[in-house]
Amino acid sequence: MITRIHDAAGGLGFLTILLFWTSTVVSELFASETDVAAVKSAILWGMFALIPMLIVAGGSGMAMGRSRTDLLAVAKKRRMPVIAGNGLFLLIPCAFFLQGKASAGQLDTVFYTVQAIELVAGALNLSLMGLNIRDGMRMTGRLSNSHPASDQPASIGEIPNGPLMVKNLPRLTGSDGEVIPVEKSMVLCRCGASKSKPFCDYSHTDIGFNSDVSNDRTSDRLIAYEGHETTIYYNRLVCTHAGECGHRLKSVFDSARKPWIDPDQGGAAAIQAVVSACPSGALSWSKPGGTPEHIDNDIPGIRIERNGPFLVSNIDLTDANWAEGASPKKYALCRCGASKNKPYCDGSHAKIGWTEAAD
Repeated sequence: MITRIHDAAGGLGFLTILLFWTSTVVSELFASETDVAAVKSAILWGMFALIPMLIVAGGSGMAMGRSRTDLLAVAKKRRMPVIAGNGLFLLIPCAFFLQGKASAGQLDTVFYTVQAIELVAGALNLSLMGLNIRDGMRMTGRLSNSHPASDQPASIGEIPNGPLMVKNLPRLTGSDGEVIPVEKSMVLCRCGASKSKPFCDYSHTDIGFNSDVSNDRTSDRLIAYEGHETTIYYNRLVCTHAGECGHRLKSVFDSARKPWIDPDQGGAAAIQAVVSACPSGALSWSKPGGTPEHIDNDIPGIRIERNGPFLVSNIDLTDANWAEGASPKKYALCRCGASKNKPYCDGSHAKIGWTEAAD
């Protein structure tokens, strides 16, 4: 119901402002002074209908978008105060002033100067409201948000002491499973402080975020655990410590045992299922004497783990030192800003109790 109310109020508000704007231009170009005065009076009375429409549209929009932090929602919320301020401090005062001047027959230089200001302000509000209507239709799936296919492959790059620069991303999935609209080039927050997560709002500059390699960074070493049928490989540097391996196959992956991985305690198919479920790509496998293999879903994209990292599949991480045995097929990037293994997640989000909710 609230969506229909928002759509109706926003659409009627847009059409009303458009009617005010066009009738003003037409009357002052082609009509008499009496007609101009009549139009100004009609616009002033029309304000009493327009203002409630805009209040309802703005209020319902804020209510629906309160918990949304995707790019389109953030853009809409940033435009709303501009639309409201423009109407409150320019359009309404101008309407009263112009109606008074027109009724007195004073269509002088002052009248037309204020009229020009009103037309510019009206055009600005029409443009902003039009963008909000377009983005609202994209957010609800009524308008496609797809971009032309790029000749360039998807990539993720690190901006020193700043966000992740993502280009040509085919798919971004939110922590609730929703598909988040993407742009050809985006910046994703990795300092943990953005109020527009998952997107960067430049909070990293306010908190002094540092992306340098930590002195206590986990050593980069790929360890092979050999069994009779299967060899399991593990690199602690890229592990998020999500615990999927122990939960799924404790006979093979037991942190209370040394060595904690014993491939002979499970079948090859079960081990491969665990490697496939590993969210960080820290685990890989091979037959004895073979080459380590990661198992992924072959679908390029980024999936956001709730209160956790960016889970990346089949996208190159540029300008970064790949960990030994790591693969662009599957890896996890820190989102809370606390990992000592940046850009990789090391599970610090759970230790510090970080959440993705805006502060």
